Amino acid sequence: MHTYIVTVTAADRVGIVFSVAGTVRDQGGNILELSQTVMRGYFTIILAVAFDEAKSTRELADAIAERGRRFDLTVAVIEAKNEAREPAVPNGERFILTVLGADSPGNIHGIAGCLAAHGVNIVDLHARVDEARFSLVMEAFLPSDLAPSIVRSELERFGREHNLEAYVQHENIFLATSEPSPVRVGPGTRAQGDAGVPH
Repeated sequence: MHTYIVTVTAADRVGIVFSVAGTVRDQGGNILELSQTVMRGYFTIILAVAFDEAKSTRELADAIAERGRRFDLTVAVIEAKNEAREPAVPNGERFILTVLGADSPGNIHGIAGCLAAHGVNIVDLHARVDEARFSLVMEAFLPSDLAPSIVRSELERFGREHNLEAYVQHENIFLATSEPSPVRVGPGTRAQGDAGVPH
């Protein structure tokens, strides 16, 4: 199996995921992993895709761009090397870190520095500023010999200096307190007050 990392960016419009996923399918590939977001009106998606046979990165990028020509896509494709699949923090444990508070230049740099100094690997991060309010949520792997209390103390120290509050939760605790309940969606479900709405 040959794996490639595909990144696509464009002004946000309906149908881009459909277009990109369709190209991967038609090229004989399978999507292994996908992350997509819209930021300040710009759409970005990153995919890990697998093919039975080796593909030209240029040809795959061109095929995605051509099919999505009406979206004016910027596409980059790289081959995933086997050595890159080794975890940066072997045997680490996944934690959810949340930071909330006042916005100021350097917040993300300082938070990332606190973590990097202790060998913590950030695997997923989302941060945004709404007016003067800063919020950050990340998934990170802590080395097995690093006590979460040390990370918490480092972030609290940084937070005191920058008017931020930090929270550190083990993934299991986060999931136990945040797991969504299933909701049935279909013709048999009708919310209160929907009696006059056709389905």
